[in-house]
Amino acid sequence: MTNAELNTALYQKMFAEQETYREWLLSQPSEEVLNHTYEYTVREDILLSMEYNDLPDAQAKALLKSPSPLADVFRDWEQDNDFTPFLNIMNEWYAKDTSNKIKSIFLSRMSDGKRCSGSIPYGYNRLPEDKQTLVVDPVASQVVKHIFELAAEGLTPPAIARQLTEEKVLIPSAYTLQYHPEQCNRKAEYGCTNWNANTVREILNRQEYLGHTVLRKPIGTNFKTDERRFATDEERLVFEDTHEPIVDSELWEQAHRRLKHATRRIKEGTHQEECLLPGLVYCADCGSKMSYQTNYYKSGEPYHSFRCSSYGNRTVNCTIHHISDKVLYQLVLRSIQRLSSHIIADERGFAEELKSKWEAQANSKPQKQKEELQTINRRLNELDRLIGSLYENFISGLLPEKQYKSLMKKYSAEQDSLESQVSEIQEKLEQTKASSAHIGRFIRLIKKYKQPAELTKEMACELIDKIVIHEAIGKKPNRQQQVDIYYNFIGQFDLPLSEKETAEAKRKAEREAAEKVKRKKNRQRESNVAHRAKAKAERWAANDGHKYPKRICEQCGKEFYPNSTRQRFCNTDCTKAHQQAEKEKKRYAEKGNHTFRQKVCKICGMPFWPSNGQEVLCSEECKAINRRQKQLAYYHRKQSEQKAGEAI
Repeated sequence: MTNAELNTALYQKMFAEQETYREWLLSQPSEEVLNHTYEYTVREDILLSMEYNDLPDAQAKALLKSPSPLADVFRDWEQDNDFTPFLNIMNEWYAKDTSNKIKSIFLSRMSDGKRCSGSIPYGYNRLPEDKQTLVVDPVASQVVKHIFELAAEGLTPPAIARQLTEEKVLIPSAYTLQYHPEQCNRKAEYGCTNWNANTVREILNRQEYLGHTVLRKPIGTNFKTDERRFATDEERLVFEDTHEPIVDSELWEQAHRRLKHATRRIKEGTHQEECLLPGLVYCADCGSKMSYQTNYYKSGEPYHSFRCSSYGNRTVNCTIHHISDKVLYQLVLRSIQRLSSHIIADERGFAEELKSKWEAQANSKPQKQKEELQTINRRLNELDRLIGSLYENFISGLLPEKQYKSLMKKYSAEQDSLESQVSEIQEKLEQTKASSAHIGRFIRLIKKYKQPAELTKEMACELIDKIVIHEAIGKKPNRQQQVDIYYNFIGQFDLPLSEKETAEAKRKAEREAAEKVKRKKNRQRESNVAHRAKAKAERWAANDGHKYPKRICEQCGKEFYPNSTRQRFCNTDCTKAHQQAEKEKKRYAEKGNHTFRQKVCKICGMPFWPSNGQEVLCSEECKAINRRQKQLAYYHRKQSEQKAGEAI
């Protein structure tokens, strides 16, 4: 058994005993713990002795083969060396000091821009006579550029990895092993073409491809272990334009802008459509991204919309901010078309208008930020003065140590918070100053899409930075919703409507109002028809397939289904029989047991029942009176005729 194997086996055995003893010690009462403190210290000394290889081989073998606990065996050896704890402390100090010196040397070299690592970014080679200078690899650099171009087209790292695997492109480690074996410092499989998404992400995030040198990316956390952590942006050292770039800054920004808005792959066989505004739509209230939703009408037809993701996840108390994708696409396309026409017609006027707008912003919002920055700096100076006087009072004995520590902790926390605010405000001020240099880039982009007929994903990602959706006000048909569109390089730009556009908008509003009224009438008509059809179907279903409910014939008493609401009899025979019965009933009501109807006497005016149809007088007296009246009338007529004849 070699020394390394012996030390490893001994360390594993001691570590297992140490863990078991620690668990047992935690389960003991406090007074018992104090009695076993020495044994715990002995076990720690064994670990330190093994770590610094202070144990002789014979002692290590004896400890390894001993059936009793290692602390009992080691205690006898320790009694012969009373300076073991002090030697361990000195050894640890020496190792720590050596580690700090090595770190300082490496940091000094990296601060001068010198590389201390033997690894080379994929796509570059190193000159044999000058290991600090990187030169472009003609083959691997094309793969790197191809990866950035695919990312600029909107492909995600997993999609890029799949495409490179299909194209049979060697992975970086396999390429280095095959063509530059002297630079291969990791395990690699010869001829491997299985790309991983993490490898693609690492390539896309390396600033070396812009021609920069990036040093001090990982930092060791402890000199005793190999554990390392990623450095923050403040700790990382970046030296710009130190070698030939593989990709330009425009391609880099475009690729990272598309990666920022990358979406998941759509599952096949679903109604989910590809979103034309991936990751660009934000909620105006909570600031979270709007999620792309797919829902269905009652007819089963899908429709798509955007809604606040915080509202869906219930993480923040926010409203839905719902907007249809078709409406939003139409608004964005119309805005791009108007802006494109305005820039093509008057490019210089657009640039001057944008500059004047930025100057107004530079005199308003940054002024407030500068005032806030001055206030914070004054407070920082005041804190420095307070901390200095606090330290002087503590040294002179005027301030107790407890109060000194409490106040120092409070002032230090406030100082850290204010310093972070200063850095944030300075970044915002720098962004405001640098924004005026991007007018030309936006004009070149907008000229690329002259009067687009439809909105595409590539167009939206290149031109638009974000779209902010406000909560809608009112309900249909008077629903209104504010949408703010922020373009890349220029921010939000509201182009005023011309007279022609205003008139066209007015006519369009009138047409839409008329169409709304027409649609409302059509919907009401369709609703009425559907309601009647539904009522009819329900009525027929309730009546066993008949139009009207079952009735009882008034003549024969049988059940039947009528053909109308007024039908009272089951057939024509019952109808005729009922009519005849009604006639007889009416006749009986009028005549009773008499044959003829009751009449009124012409002489006395009294009602009577005649014995025949010609009888008009009720009694013999009336008949006698009637005869006398007729005779008298005849006599007078004859007298009149005789007198008339004599006169002639």
